[in-house]
Amino acid sequence: MNYVVGVDIGGTFTDCVVVDEEGRVTIGKSLSTPVDFSQGALNATADAAQNLGLGSADELLSGTRLFFHACTIGDNTLITRAGAKTGLIMTKGFGDSLHMMRGKIAEGLTENEIAHRSALDKPEPFVPRKLVEEVPERIDYKGKELIRLNVEAAEQAIDRLVSKGVESIAVCFLWSIVNDAHEKLLAEILTRKYPKLFFTLSSEVAPYLGEYERAATTVFNAYIGPKISNYLQNLQSTLKSKGLKREPLIMQAYGGVLGIKATCRNAVGVIESGPAAGIVGTRFLGEHIGEKNILATDMGGTTFKVSVVRDGVIERDYKPVILRYSILSTKIWVESIGAGGGSIAWIDPETGLLKVGPRGAGASPGPVCYDLGGTEPTVSDADLVLGYLNENYFLGGRMKLNKTKTLDAIRKKIAEPLKMSEVEAASGIYRIANSHMSDLIRKATVEKGHDPRNFVLFAFGGAAPVHAGRYAAELGIRQVVIPLTASVHGATGLISSDVVYEYGKSDHVVVPVAPARVNENFEGLWQRALEDLNAAGFTETDIHVSRSVDMRYRYQVHELNVAFAPGAAAITKTDLEGLYARFDEMYEKAFGQGSGYREAGKEILTFRLTASGLLNKPDIKAEPLHKSDGARALKGEREVYFEEERKFVSTRVYDFTRMDPGAEFAGPVIVETPVTTVVVNPRDRAVMDQYRNIRIHLGG
Repeated sequence: MNYVVGVDIGGTFTDCVVVDEEGRVTIGKSLSTPVDFSQGALNATADAAQNLGLGSADELLSGTRLFFHACTIGDNTLITRAGAKTGLIMTKGFGDSLHMMRGKIAEGLTENEIAHRSALDKPEPFVPRKLVEEVPERIDYKGKELIRLNVEAAEQAIDRLVSKGVESIAVCFLWSIVNDAHEKLLAEILTRKYPKLFFTLSSEVAPYLGEYERAATTVFNAYIGPKISNYLQNLQSTLKSKGLKREPLIMQAYGGVLGIKATCRNAVGVIESGPAAGIVGTRFLGEHIGEKNILATDMGGTTFKVSVVRDGVIERDYKPVILRYSILSTKIWVESIGAGGGSIAWIDPETGLLKVGPRGAGASPGPVCYDLGGTEPTVSDADLVLGYLNENYFLGGRMKLNKTKTLDAIRKKIAEPLKMSEVEAASGIYRIANSHMSDLIRKATVEKGHDPRNFVLFAFGGAAPVHAGRYAAELGIRQVVIPLTASVHGATGLISSDVVYEYGKSDHVVVPVAPARVNENFEGLWQRALEDLNAAGFTETDIHVSRSVDMRYRYQVHELNVAFAPGAAAITKTDLEGLYARFDEMYEKAFGQGSGYREAGKEILTFRLTASGLLNKPDIKAEPLHKSDGARALKGEREVYFEEERKFVSTRVYDFTRMDPGAEFAGPVIVETPVTTVVVNPRDRAVMDQYRNIRIHLGG
């Protein structure tokens, strides 16, 4: 049997999805293991193997054709500041660039944080000023060498950093994006003097305009690179010893996968790659069920995330802000808040109001109901008290929830201080969490010119199916899709990915631009893509190419990425005229009618090329529909609290594993799966489709 396996490591759980040759989907799940995340990956794989009826993870891995992987190592390393001790080498006179930033001290903060901070300050730098060295060298903006790199000074700068104990070095010279000779020379010196020292060149990881942003990107890569490299090399060795014959493919934040070597070289690309996998999986499933406009919502144990698929195209962010640093590493556009199942409920000591998040319980100790040492009530605890979760069937019965401790924690920490019952407190937690999530979806749609009512909402992540019917209804959304793989949806995105390389070149030109210059820029990027993908085993017929440019009105600050038609054919004058017109349309849609400043003219700043090596994706099996009321899957009834009733209501509970495609039922209903729980509220209607997804028609 040739299996395709995807393993996604999250903050609380590690997920596994396996697709066999006939398109059958099997899932596995285990708690994440922060001390050694690879152990959680193996545990989830072993669980999937058991669900397949195989003897062990070794048996599954030895029969695996493709193994995809996404992890939170990069994110966690940045958040906990547990990366390598990093030094920075810059052009003489520019050593303060990273610390000066661009004066945007509020970037990356929420509106509440900005409004309530008495003194805004800059984030703590990942490289302290004492670990920044400057060396004499200078290239001008045309690529001409003005001052030759002083080799002796460069060697001394490296020696000083090494003597201070740095484990990694970032190199960012001025205008290396047009002439990288000096950075390459410094790389040769580093390799010769300290061959085991990790280093990163800005011309390789961020070849774009933006002195500060380029420095920040290079530092991020150098900071997390050693840890990512060690983890991936260890994972590869472990999987190989367990029978995996082919190199694992690692998810990138822009929505494709790369091999181990390429990922280690561009470690910054794995930051927030887990959420990206979920969005790729959403588009993949959307193609199967005929939905092109989708709001992808992911509620796990730690955060709630939302992204948009519009007309079958995933929205991307080319200048994301991560931990208040603006970087130049393309990622799928995802907005997130601290509103997951593990988000802690608390009372604001100043106002006496009930709050939920952003602080979370994480995988350890987790919510109180996990009975793993947690003492702070969370959203999942509220879900248990309200009857949504089955204390005896969490994770398919592998984990028993402690309702007694949960009620005690909610009573002492929330209910008694607010002079209310445990159920009223739990209902308040539930409603506040839902409001946070609907507000974020509104920001992702209305503020970007989209009407949420024109989208279908996908709910995935272990906690989303419990809440989706509520936060979707607040926005007037009419249909919610709970995928078969809802609680392991990131892993589903992995198995539907291609090998994707992203390339870019900064070239500031004023519109109209000669087609020859455009084609020259893209030809250089295409040759690099061809070389990399040929080395990865792809022929030209297996490669899909898309090209785009970053444009703006002259003298303005807002840039938009505008795409050409797919393919590598030469760009013509007609193609460019169409591009200019699309920019005008996109600008007004993004920023409002009449916002375009056509009189200023237009300019192109960056040329981008995405090259995808197309993999043979598994075809998920569709099953025949048999219309029924789902009676065969009925497990019984239990008391569940619903807001519209303001009381507990006797509610039918169904076993997902015994449900047949075509089953249709009206709420209130609970559907229990081995890995999540689906809540169908009163006055809503649900049906299982041919791919075993639960589709909820709100008000239906």
